[in-house]
Amino acid sequence: MKKRPEVVLNLFSSVDGRITMAPNHNVMEWTDKGVDGDANDLTHRLYDELNCDAMISGSESLIVWSEDWVELKNPITEPQKSQAYIVFDGRGRMNWSQTEGLIVVTRENVSEPYIEQLKKKGITYLVAGSGEYIDNGLALEQLYDHGFRRLGLSGGGSINGAFLRAGLIDEISIVLAPLAIGGRATPTVFDCEDLSSIQDACLA
Repeated sequence: MKKRPEVVLNLFSSVDGRITMAPNHNVMEWTDKGVDGDANDLTHRLYDELNCDAMISGSESLIVWSEDWVELKNPITEPQKSQAYIVFDGRGRMNWSQTEGLIVVTRENVSEPYIEQLKKKGITYLVAGSGEYIDNGLALEQLYDHGFRRLGLSGGGSINGAFLRAGLIDEISIVLAPLAIGGRATPTVFDCEDLSSIQDACLA
């Protein structure tokens, strides 16, 4: 087995594990309304304390943030040790405007226009797997080859769940905001298929 970086899930959630107020809502509204108990800022400071040299997110989160943008009056702490922002975009859905420090991970069989966009904008990108989804394990091996040793996963429930089910999360850091959200379709820390056996649970 090839080497891969350690992956630390680092995010904040409500006490019942929700990571937004409702589907397609930006979690920044918790911070904007002053109800997150500074969990957002603490989480971002923890990236440095956890020695994460880059951050991982999924394209779904960015789409929600861009469609429901929340401008904070007081900016949250920016991690200083992070060398890159790595986005897993297997569907090739993003039209990139902010490219500084960006690394895109996608599939070998993503559309050619998407690859052309990455090349034209000078965005560093990796291709991992040619199936329906990105091969996350292969992507991590490639990121290791690019010098990354410890990554902070800050995605939405889908990418977090995919990493969980693939056994790719080494450490979990969750800051609890003093909120209970509830909801049947509200995104959670891990949104993935149900377990068939307790033996498949990830031991914390």
